[in-house]
Amino acid sequence: MLIALLAFAFQPLFAAGRIPTSEPSEQKSEKVRILLLVDCSRSMWDRWQSDSKIKVTQKVLLHFLDSLPEKGGAELAMRVFGHLNQNSYGTRLECPFEPNNRYQLQSKIKTLVPNGGCSAATALDGAVGDFPVGDSSRNVIFVITDGSNGGSNICEVAGKIQQSGRVVKTFILNIAAGNRKGATLDCAGTVIPIENEESFAGELQLLFHAALSESRVTLCLTTEDGQKYVDDVPVVFYDRQNRKPIYTRVYYGRRAADTLTVDPLIDYDVEVYTRPSIVFRNRTFRADRVYTLASVVDEGRLCVRREDKRVVWSVPDYPVVVRQSGKADLTGVQGLGDSVKYLEGTYDVEILSTPPIAINNVEIRKDAVTELAIPAPGMLMIERMKARRQVSVFEMRDGRMQLVREFVPNPAGENLILMPGDYILLVRPSAKDKNRKTRSLSATIASGKQTAIKIE
Repeated sequence: MLIALLAFAFQPLFAAGRIPTSEPSEQKSEKVRILLLVDCSRSMWDRWQSDSKIKVTQKVLLHFLDSLPEKGGAELAMRVFGHLNQNSYGTRLECPFEPNNRYQLQSKIKTLVPNGGCSAATALDGAVGDFPVGDSSRNVIFVITDGSNGGSNICEVAGKIQQSGRVVKTFILNIAAGNRKGATLDCAGTVIPIENEESFAGELQLLFHAALSESRVTLCLTTEDGQKYVDDVPVVFYDRQNRKPIYTRVYYGRRAADTLTVDPLIDYDVEVYTRPSIVFRNRTFRADRVYTLASVVDEGRLCVRREDKRVVWSVPDYPVVVRQSGKADLTGVQGLGDSVKYLEGTYDVEILSTPPIAINNVEIRKDAVTELAIPAPGMLMIERMKARRQVSVFEMRDGRMQLVREFVPNPAGENLILMPGDYILLVRPSAKDKNRKTRSLSATIASGKQTAIKIE
């Protein structure tokens, strides 16, 4: 099996919005909401660059808001922590989400005074509730902090936010990063070290642009000889942080190019549901670009058949379980007589007959059909019993007894469908048996034949 994973960046693409699960022509942009989470703890009075951290933050935020377009773009809101009073550990939403609320935000930013000691964890815990409920907007949090007061439970709070699915991404702009490391914030989101005022303004603009942008991903599946893979196969883009499916679609192999618009803020695992799956792990698609996910797909077929023997009883249609050789994960399940595609490689096959049949290291080659044949089962007929007793059925295999089944047969008689082989039945003694000895009975099952046994 040959799988080549490539990712290329091509020409820019200018568009907006996060797209759910549909064809490219049906995709519609969603509203973008950005929550500014601003640190006003006492450490923000410390000197940094041209002024105190809070004064530099105010200057950068005011300039950033001035640069926003009058209409369109994103809705913004602001939550502040550490500004209420020095004995308070509270946080408050100072400006809720509203269209065209730039001047309200600027007015509030000008009045910020660091005062308290509220942690970023406490503020994050309340931030999820600031976003409106019930819509499919792209929700993003920009945390602006000096990293001095993350809070001991910030990882737990961040995990809860990720699992909620309501926030696409949390970015942490760690100002004065050269003086204080933000390692304690790494688990809360993507930490961006801010070394100076210029990088502060630049990173804020880049993040805002990314929140409004989108990327396109083209899936390219080919055979080893360069021909286009023409089968239809499901594809799922998973959010790498919480393993939730974000985009689901079917790859149409007969289309010239199969392209999907995706959110550039999310880190993805992309799974193509061949057998076994092809997985592109930890993929990031930057804003306004086109990417290609490419893989070579060479497949063969597996067909498991049963010998055709005429019998007077109903023969079960045993499931066939397929795994890659040496691996525990399930690759596929098929029925007898089905011809199913698998990637070229070596597989372990188990037929869930009674007892099961294991065939290991089955080689599947591209553009070929691998056929396996199993014998038709036989029937063990347990005749009328005088009393109900537990019976343990063993198969003799390589000189050892392999337990097949334990049951209490119907006293009127019972039939077992078994694969050909030599069997031993251990019969528990009845309460009336004075010797109290376990009885051992032997039986040989032939393909398509009936074998009768009597338990006294």
